[in-house]
Amino acid sequence: MKYPERLKQGDKIGIAAPAGPVDQKILKKGLEVLKKMGFSPVLGKHILAQDRYMAGTDEQRTEDLHDFFRDSQIKAIFCARGGYGTSRILPNLDSSIIRKNPKILVGSSDITLLILFLVQQCSLVAFHGPMVAGNFGNYPMPKSKLQFSEILLGKKAGKRLTANEARIFKSGTTEGRVIGGCLTLLCRSLGTPWEIKTRNKILLIEDVNEPLYKIDGMLWHLKQAGKFKGIRGIIFGEMVNCLPSKKSGGSFNEILNDIFSGSSFPVLTNFPSGHGREMLTMPMGVEASLDTNDKSLEFESCGVL
Repeated sequence: MKYPERLKQGDKIGIAAPAGPVDQKILKKGLEVLKKMGFSPVLGKHILAQDRYMAGTDEQRTEDLHDFFRDSQIKAIFCARGGYGTSRILPNLDSSIIRKNPKILVGSSDITLLILFLVQQCSLVAFHGPMVAGNFGNYPMPKSKLQFSEILLGKKAGKRLTANEARIFKSGTTEGRVIGGCLTLLCRSLGTPWEIKTRNKILLIEDVNEPLYKIDGMLWHLKQAGKFKGIRGIIFGEMVNCLPSKKSGGSFNEILNDIFSGSSFPVLTNFPSGHGREMLTMPMGVEASLDTNDKSLEFESCGVL
């Protein structure tokens, strides 16, 4: 794995929108958060473009990413928000540009597919974390802001994540490289050139606003595709607003019992790593230790040089 360079105070950060259209007012609030952290945000040429339910055409969104990777003055790329559209630009991305210009990229939700592309196709550590408008522009996120800054600046305090609110489904300790993201997008990766590779990995799974029967279906899809074979452990995010539909009951734990009752690896749930009001930043592709006893995930490094 290639590790991008750590950030420094005053660094220029490219703000890109590879997926859905961006609300200008919310983006402005998120940019103020970055400035208070000591970074200097630079907006992508097409950041406010809109084409139907996407932030501009496929060509525009691809162009902004390529431009930021090529620009030596830009030290990292922070995604503005999720939504939909990332899958459409993956065939257009030039992995040689990315490999020649490795740098930090942070995103989540629909950006899960871009993270998989960077980690698996480009061997570049990428960061599953808060987005400028989608997260920083909406919530105070005091814990997340601190850890976000620490890990990207390469401070050791940022690589140990703990969550007292997390719940233990299967106890244990394990080690492995971390990969994963939004459950909907993990399923969408199946059968594509950037299909998620889970063997010997600690798998992160989170989602938002999906009824439980759909969560059930997507987890069974991953299981039947063999994605839970040979994994080291699973961390579930908070699964925000993933509730029973009006016509059916059930619980998230019942789904987990059906799928993982015979599994031996540790499973931790309700970890602040998804669409909640706090969202800890994780370097994808980096070795980590999961310990359910103290509800911690500790990376061997911050994922930066």
